[in-house]
This record gives sequence, C-alpha cells and structure tokens, in this order.
Amino acid sequence: MNDVSEPVQIRVDAVIGGPRAIDAADGAKVYEEVLAALRGGRKVRLSFDGIRMVITAFLNECVGKLYGALPSERVDEMLEVTDLLPAFQASLEKSIEWSKAYYADPERMERALREELDDEE
Repeated sequence: MNDVSEPVQIRVDAVIGGPRAIDAADGAKVYEEVLAALRGGRKVRLSFDGIRMVITAFLNECVGKLYGALPSERVDEMLEVTDLLPAFQASLEKSIEWSKAYYADPERMERALREELDDEE
C-alpha cells in the first residue's frame, strides 16, 4: 500500500527514455507527470539520476512551467529535485528564478523583454 505522505518518485530518465534531457518535448512529458502528482496532493521527488546532459529549455519546460500552473509556494514545498549533476544546478536555479518572476507578472516581464530587444536593434 502506498503511503500518501511519502513523495512520489519520478525518474527523468525513465520518462524520457535516456540520459540526455535536451528536448523541450521530453520536458513536457515530465511536466505532465509531475503536475498530475502535485495536483493530486502528492509531494514529488524528481530524480535526475542517470541523466548526463541537461539543457535549460528542458528545465524550463519540466520545472519552470509548474510555477505557472500552481502557486510558487506550493511548488517549492511539494517538489524536490534530486540527483542533478552539480554542473546543471545553476541552470535549474536560474530556470526557477526566471519562471517565478515571469509567472508573478507576465505582462511586466514581456514588456521588459521587448524593451531589451528594442535596445539591441
């Protein structure tokens, strides 16, 4: 019998079928599994064990988007990311930081991005 107080473990490599987290579409598959568990009131342990390569687009899709679907406090409390290689930790932190800022005020972020792009032209 499953104890609902125990986190659900979701292994990224099992969801995407390999050691490279480099496709945003694969990130979307992970996102759907994590979101379903969180919406069901379950804590999630998202394991990157066996993953040797990760790109930011994947992290944005599988973790960052959660901050648009649920209150950020709930995601922070209910999601634990484990086994991520240290080389990719900064990318995860940046993805979370930008996602929180974006979903807190999407219009302001889009305006800021447009202004930044206009300045570059």
